[in-house]
Order: sequence, then C-alpha cells, then structure tokens
Amino acid sequence: MQQALEELQRAIQHVLALGLGRAGGLEPLRDALRALQPHDALAPLADGVQAVLDTDDARVQLDVLTRLHYACGRLLTRLHADALPTLSADALHEPTRRVAAVVLPSSRFPPTREGNQAPSVPPVGRGNLQEGVLESFARLFRGEASLLETLPAVYAHLQAWQPDQPLLPMQLALAHYGTAHIAIERLRALGTDGLQAVIQLAGSKSPAVRLRACELLLEYDAPKASAALRSALPKAPRALPLMQKLRARPDLHEVLLKDGAPTLEQWLSALGDRRQYHQMLQQTEVQIMLLPPNAPALDALLQKVRTLAFNEYESWRMLARVPHERITQTLLAHPEWLRSQCYEHFLATLDYRLIPILRSIHPQFWREQVRQIAQNLPDAAFLPDALRGHPDLVKRFGEPAEVAQSPN
Repeated sequence: MQQALEELQRAIQHVLALGLGRAGGLEPLRDALRALQPHDALAPLADGVQAVLDTDDARVQLDVLTRLHYACGRLLTRLHADALPTLSADALHEPTRRVAAVVLPSSRFPPTREGNQAPSVPPVGRGNLQEGVLESFARLFRGEASLLETLPAVYAHLQAWQPDQPLLPMQLALAHYGTAHIAIERLRALGTDGLQAVIQLAGSKSPAVRLRACELLLEYDAPKASAALRSALPKAPRALPLMQKLRARPDLHEVLLKDGAPTLEQWLSALGDRRQYHQMLQQTEVQIMLLPPNAPALDALLQKVRTLAFNEYESWRMLARVPHERITQTLLAHPEWLRSQCYEHFLATLDYRLIPILRSIHPQFWREQVRQIAQNLPDAAFLPDALRGHPDLVKRFGEPAEVAQSPN
C-alpha cells in the first residue's frame, strides 16, 4: 500500500510540475492507477485518478490532483507511524491556504469543510461582483481563506469580464498561480479583443502578472503584440515557463541575451571549479532555459556536474541549480532528493508550476527565503508569508499587496 501511495504522489508531482496541458502529461497517472487498484482501501483515490483521466477540464483536474496529493501525504504519515490508515470522510479535504481546489462535480468526493453548501457568491450584478471578488482576493492574499473558498467569486466575475471593465480583477487573478488559469482562459476567449488588455497587464506592478501577460502576448501574431513583448520582456521574471515558450520565437532572444556575452559552450570549456560553476549559472541562465531538452550543450553541462561534484549530495545540489525542465524531471523521479532540493530548484527556474509541491514541503519559510521569493517571483501565493512579519517585502507583490492591505 505504501508503495502505491508513493507512486501516486510522484505521478501527481510530475503532472503538476510540467503542466496539465502537455501532450502525454497524464500518462504517469495511468501507472499510478494500476498500482492503486489491487488495494480496496485506496478505492477512493483510484476513483479520483480515474476522474482526472476521464475529463479534459483543467480546473477539475487541478482540483482532484491537489486533493489527492494532500490525501497521499496524510495517509503516508499514518503508515510511517505504523498505524494502518482508514479513509475517513475528510481524507480528501484540503487545508486552508495550502492547496487549491474548485469543487469537483461528483459525489465520489466528500463535501467541503462547511458541508455540502458551496461558498457563497455575491448576487449577479456588476457592482456586487466587483466588490465581492475584491474582498475574496483580499482574504486569499491575507491567508484568511483557501482557494476553494475563493474560486467561486473569481469565476463568477471573470467569466463575464469585458475589456471595458476595470482591469484590477484580472491583475489579481494573474498574480496567483491558483487563479491565473481563470484569467488566461477568459483573455484567450476574447481573442484579439483582449489584446490591449494583455498589453496593459504586461505593465502591471506585480512581477507575476507581467510574467503571465508576456506568456499570453506570445500567443498573438499581431505586430502590436511583438512590439509590446520587446518592451515587456526585460521587466518580466526570467521564469522557465516563459522561456520554454520563447524557444519558438528566436527573433525575441536578442531582447534577453547580451551581445558579445560568452556562450554556454565557452563557459563549459573553461570551467574548472565549483565557484566558476555558480558564476556560469548566473551568467547563462537565459541561455540554458532556451535550450531544447536534447541540446548537446545541456548534456555537456550535466557531465560537468558529475565531474565537479565531490559526492552524491553535492551532485544533487549542483543539479538543482540548473534552470531546465530536464532537471525538474530528474528531481521528480527521485522524491527523496526533490524534498531537500525543491526550494533551490524553484529559485533557479522560477517555475510557478512547482508552487503546489513547494508549499506542501514548506508550510512556512525563513525570512531570507521570503526575501528571495519576493525579489525573484513574488507570486501572490506567498503574500501571506510576507504579511506575517515581513512588512518591508510586501510592496514587492504589487497590486495584490495593495488590495490585501486596503482597509475596505
């Protein structure tokens, strides 16, 4: 049973980290499902995995996967304590502030903490929705409400949002990894009518909003979008999801790469010690993230790590600092090292898809960690951490910080 739970946990981490929309991205869940099926006590988990495989709705998939991941953690904790688990009614509930969920439209899963009633949504009407969604965001950003409690109001407002309406709710949704997909879906549905709004979003105070707006701008063919990207990219976080999309746009690489800077191959040929290795990563992070997974330079880099590392622990530490999805996949395949190196790999990649895993490993952060996050990728998911004892870091979160601190 323990092996089946661990396999499911690894599969969920793999899927969440690499994105639900990736072709073949759900395949690890099929192996996990086969491992669960012989265990009658794990039937609710098997039903959940099957629900993910049976739907194309990313919102439902995210809901079930986050709840399954939490359930796996709880059950494994019980097993490690030598107490065989029984799936109680609350086994698939998510903890406040730690995981996201929309309510799965299926009786196979238990009700929310409040019972069968979904969180209340303000009455339909532009004024009520605007006021209600801002209050919902404020409570989420202060850590007073979970994503499960927040999403109904966000959906109700953003699904009806039009480009002539205030942009703030869109900014707040894009600022948080758990609500960004709602804003992205709406902006995509608007097509070219939403382009001007996306351009404005690329100039937001929140670095997380600027990042996701740049990703959206890459989906437009209009010259206006390319011009906006050239202006916005230098101000966006150097995050792996954005760089993966930029691989298909070599015309924009010059915006991020310095003229005359040494190439990764040149760095590797002169690399002699670990100090130079860390210098190289700082100077070539964009080059590395723009590399396709099968790039020879990436193979050479990984070979260099094996040469320079003193032992296995040092090798994993050095690998975790390489900002590329090949390293992410390697870590996901070795959960014992993922747990110890997830934070460093998140800082290296700024891959917001890792946030659910990171938060499950680190319910709290030290001040230096909050400072590093605020400096590099202040996703609003981390704003409650900044508000708790780090007031000098709050401003870095942009519009979400303003809403969270608003007296109204």
